[in-house]
Amino acid sequence: MSHKLIAFFVICLVAIVSSVELDIHINLDPTTNEVAIDYNNLLHKYAPNDQVFLGSKSIPHITLYLTDFVQEQIPLVQNGISQIFPLLNQAGKNCLVQMTTIDISAQYGMWLVQNNQCLQYLSDLVVNNTFQYITPNQTIPDWVYSLPEPLRDEKIAMIKKYGSPNVFDQFQPHVTLAWDEIDNLTIAFNQVDVQPTSFYSPSIGIGNTGPYGTVLDNYYGTFNFSNNNKNNNNKRRIK
Repeated sequence: MSHKLIAFFVICLVAIVSSVELDIHINLDPTTNEVAIDYNNLLHKYAPNDQVFLGSKSIPHITLYLTDFVQEQIPLVQNGISQIFPLLNQAGKNCLVQMTTIDISAQYGMWLVQNNQCLQYLSDLVVNNTFQYITPNQTIPDWVYSLPEPLRDEKIAMIKKYGSPNVFDQFQPHVTLAWDEIDNLTIAFNQVDVQPTSFYSPSIGIGNTGPYGTVLDNYYGTFNFSNNNKNNNNKRRIK
């Protein structure tokens, strides 16, 4: 078989690989979930061009791993999470998630989460046990090339191997509350006055992604942490 024919078959094989972008995440507890939705709804008053619609089009979440997976291997991703869930459960059910301040970065408004040992462990474990099912040769986003060295090369290497620039030492947990390229999000969030809070997550979810860092659902699975009856702190509904 000629080299040209082999190359042709390789190109055809790559072309027929179908991908699905999935977000493996921890879900918010019911009270914090409603608080995040309330903040987002109130934000629309001060930033009417915000394109994140929590509760109606997407769900609040904290991403552990976001990347493109080969569609035919999604059952293996689900099985991979099932196999390691005893370890995820042991860490997750006792992991206090602390919501802190708002970070405005480009068009995004993100409610930051204090990274801690258990959250980092959850993300690392998920990535290490599912990355073998990702779509190979994923595109490097343009914004990565604008980063200074050595960060740029570190993120490029992560994308090439793991399909994501935000894993391991680049893991930055947060809840996305806004994406708006028109309104001044700094002014808007000053009006909303997001307050720190904390909670214990009830579960890990696997869902379809939407635009602007959103997650649409837990379509591919919800894995509930056991014995999660802890009280939540500092909760308030937003009027």
